[in-house]
Amino acid sequence: MSSAASVISIETPLDQVEGLRPAAVRMLAKEGLTTVGSLVLHFPARHEDRRRMDFKGFGPSETPVCHHVRVLKTRVLRFGQRGGVFETVVEAAESNPLHQQLTLRWFGMVYLQKVLAVDMELMVYGKIKEIKDRLLMDHPEYEILRGDDDDDEAGIHASRIVPVYRLRGGLKQKPLRRTTWQVMEHLPAVALPDILPRPKAGGDFAGMTRATALRTLHHPEGFDELTKSQRYLALEEFYLMQLRAVRRKLQFKHHGGTAQRAEGRLLTAFLETLPFQMTGAQSRSLEEILADMALPQPMNRLLHGDVGSGKTVVALAAMLMAVEAGRQGALMAPTQILAEQHYENARRWLEPLGIRVALRTADKVLDSQPETSKADVLGSARFQRAVVGILPTTHASGTSEPIYHKRRMPHIERPWGKYMLTWSTRDHRQLSPQARDCVASAFRYFNRIRYNLFAVVVMPDHVHALLEPLPESWDDEGNATFHSLGGITHSIKSFTANEINKLEKSTDPVWEKESYDRLIRSESDLQEKFTYIVTNPTRSGAVADNEPYPWLWTPDDIPQDAECSTLEACAPQIPAADRGPDIVIGTHALLYERSAGNLPRLGLVVIDEQHKFGVAQRARLIAQGEAPDVLVMTATPIPRTLTLTLYGDLDVSTIDQRPKERGKIITAVREVTKVEEVTKFVLTRLEEGRQCYIVYPLIEESEKLDAGAATTGLEEWTKRLAPHATGLLHGRMDTEAKEAVMRQFREGSVKVLVSTTVIEVGVDVPNATVMIIHDSGRFGLAQLHQLRGRIGRGAHTSYAILFVPKGDKEAMARLKLLEETTDGFKIAEEDLARRGPGDVLGSAQSGQSPLRFGSLLADTRLVTTARRLAERTLKGDPELLHPEHAHLRAMVGEEVFGEGTMQ
Repeated sequence: MSSAASVISIETPLDQVEGLRPAAVRMLAKEGLTTVGSLVLHFPARHEDRRRMDFKGFGPSETPVCHHVRVLKTRVLRFGQRGGVFETVVEAAESNPLHQQLTLRWFGMVYLQKVLAVDMELMVYGKIKEIKDRLLMDHPEYEILRGDDDDDEAGIHASRIVPVYRLRGGLKQKPLRRTTWQVMEHLPAVALPDILPRPKAGGDFAGMTRATALRTLHHPEGFDELTKSQRYLALEEFYLMQLRAVRRKLQFKHHGGTAQRAEGRLLTAFLETLPFQMTGAQSRSLEEILADMALPQPMNRLLHGDVGSGKTVVALAAMLMAVEAGRQGALMAPTQILAEQHYENARRWLEPLGIRVALRTADKVLDSQPETSKADVLGSARFQRAVVGILPTTHASGTSEPIYHKRRMPHIERPWGKYMLTWSTRDHRQLSPQARDCVASAFRYFNRIRYNLFAVVVMPDHVHALLEPLPESWDDEGNATFHSLGGITHSIKSFTANEINKLEKSTDPVWEKESYDRLIRSESDLQEKFTYIVTNPTRSGAVADNEPYPWLWTPDDIPQDAECSTLEACAPQIPAADRGPDIVIGTHALLYERSAGNLPRLGLVVIDEQHKFGVAQRARLIAQGEAPDVLVMTATPIPRTLTLTLYGDLDVSTIDQRPKERGKIITAVREVTKVEEVTKFVLTRLEEGRQCYIVYPLIEESEKLDAGAATTGLEEWTKRLAPHATGLLHGRMDTEAKEAVMRQFREGSVKVLVSTTVIEVGVDVPNATVMIIHDSGRFGLAQLHQLRGRIGRGAHTSYAILFVPKGDKEAMARLKLLEETTDGFKIAEEDLARRGPGDVLGSAQSGQSPLRFGSLLADTRLVTTARRLAERTLKGDPELLHPEHAHLRAMVGEEVFGEGTMQ
């Protein structure tokens, strides 16, 4: 071998480094560590302080602990022909006046009897638990300190702060640590050039270099120096990531795009159809998106917000602007259930505006064909503006001609009930035009104060009104007291009778007793009643076809030339033969749409729950358009540091408000032994007409995992909740079975849905107000919050019950935050602090290398510093061509500087 001191560099093969043991070099090579650079960049997983191991006793612990121990005895317990457990009893290697003992156990690893022997000294790391007065540590990490062939190297492995590396294959700690020590001793600082700009004097990293940080990381003298080195190397890693993100953002912005500008008449008409008013956060986000779309550079924006905050409505509004500008919109969802839900909502909201919506999934190809004749617009579009979506808890019964029974006012009124009222004049008294003005004005006066008014027509001798009483007050539990129908009718009839008699100088009675049609239970019922009201003047002969009737009112008093709010009027530049679908919604099947010729004018790509897709999948959809605008959405609130890291190449819009119409969610953490009490509670809610989700972590029971399974849970809960119908939903079911059970649950024939986390994303059944989650401790806080977001989507108070095993105090304490808040952003920050960003990075970084210092992403100052340094570097040298940046260009990746887009 050649002289290490004169020739060693990061490219030097380990087998050419002087002084390394050949056996260790061969072992490292088997695991891919073949050069000095690969070894130096194999960072420690943690560090142990072995300078002074003061023994304070063995005791149960919720977190792993480190102990220096001596082996007292070993044994193998066998069961069956092949199974067995290797046990070793140890005591503290230092002073142990109480002679406490700890049993180490390895299941299925009986070969360790040839590795560990009596009187060996070990360093062990793991959790201690107490079972039947025995202190146990199962499958601990261990390292032999004395009693093997390396006792002469105790200065490297003991009496200092020692690096502990992740092991793979046949690697062992001591040979790996020794080899790393030897290499770092001979590697000159010039072989490790700095990546970061030189730190400022007096700053956090003054005097720090990459060589110093790496040496300290592998062989620290103290924990203060170690922490500083870890933060320096984390900043270096984040800096490289931010260079890529900022470069992609600059490249994307400079890539030629098409400005999507239009008058916005379709958007205005759409917003008028909504049965609610957008929140301030929704409106702000939409304005940011539309401003980007109007620029000649392609948009690249993230829309994130809490569950149920209304991202889909904002996305559909943006797609309408693209359609009015002559382009197409595409929305890709991660599951067929979510894609079909988006499709149905889009059809209901957009088809009356003349928008053609298509669905593309692996199992379905649907293409709506809206009629946009004048007659259709006057009926369907007007109904759409007035009442679409106001029955989130009810569904069409399937009959086209339902029978209605006339009755007097109901003695029991339903919260959020919709009613059609009919008032006749006494003895068919004819109302004058002025009298009809008075009645119509009286109805409109209390609209959105005491009730939502969807339509009213005042004929000469009768009145029809379609309305929904609103809450009059709320109690501390979030329960509403509604304005009564009796109070509403009495106030209007009393006022109008007095005013009409004043106008007509009469004292005769004006009104007969009112009647009502039974509680409207579906949107088809509602549409039938709405159509009956708006066509009453023409059917009665009061006016001719297409002639306006002054005393017919619907919300915002839609003008009779309503076709001005349809696509044909707003975007006449698109030949009908060339249109194709205006908006295409689907799953991964959308990736193949261009080959089918269905997206020739793709202008806006919306990717819902984008972290469910890989980078390549997102890129393939985006590539189907000519530099389309891109909007990615996620319902997982993201802390700012992770936003900068994961989505540093995107502009960000945040929806941080929930719609006022949404009900309150009460969360309770309960031990699973309380299941009988919970069952009684659920039965009460079901008797009130509500529905329930029951969520399990597994589909079927597993021998390896101690957790509940949906298939077993279905049997148990079917018995507990009889006679209420239960259904099962999980990812292994075929599409037809999934659709069937979801349809039954939406329609209400299935009252209880036992499911896995397949319902986590996008499922929307407002009548479901109870959720039970088994083995809640197995989920992260953010995922539990996401699951909980399936309830609380209607006006009723909802309840989430989180089951944990009996006595699991750790889970009870961790989940307490969910009892205290429904703020997804606060929960996300806490989840990041407790669990680290590993789970988020693991799902969101599809196709990217994991971060070595991901745990420090919670350090806002570090991440923002990396961003600032990257922006400063690229501002002065956008292509990283300056000599001092030559090494950076290779590290960032040549593909970032190619001719393509960020993808």
